[in-house]
Amino acid sequence: MRPIVSVYIAASVDGYIARKDHSLDWLDRVGGFGDDYGFKDFLSSVDTLIIGRNTYAVATTVPDPYPGKRVVVLSRQLDSVREGMELYRGDLKELLSKLHKEGAKHIWVDGGSTISQFLALHAVDRMTISLIPLILGDGLPLFNVVGKEIPCRLVSSQSYPSGLVQLRYETAEK
Repeated sequence: MRPIVSVYIAASVDGYIARKDHSLDWLDRVGGFGDDYGFKDFLSSVDTLIIGRNTYAVATTVPDPYPGKRVVVLSRQLDSVREGMELYRGDLKELLSKLHKEGAKHIWVDGGSTISQFLALHAVDRMTISLIPLILGDGLPLFNVVGKEIPCRLVSSQSYPSGLVQLRYETAEK
């Protein structure tokens, strides 16, 4: 059996994950409420991350963004990545197989294009989408064209005093 593949991401009410310039300043709208919205627990359950080039660019603005985690960066444009991270350019099904053989149990896929690619492969098992109470009006969409219908089952929903609403889904094809 392959590793569990999860998505954990925030989006505006109108479905954007970043401004057009890739900035995430609007996420601060729900900060300072003394809640991490389950992120620490989620991160502790993950052993491997697969991120795209844009997510990599944001992540590398901090010294050790994913301490103790294996990080695979998907990019055709980058020639190298930060020490301790891996650059991957091949087939995503082969990558999942390779990670499974190397002991990965729970993979977090992050970044709009990356998430959409894994959805298109029917390789996402769980999604946690945190809706931020803001309409951005424009930006980078949560999902790019996936090209197929993927049934999902709502597992839970929770609202927080900050206005954030967190939705947890499983793909219904399992």
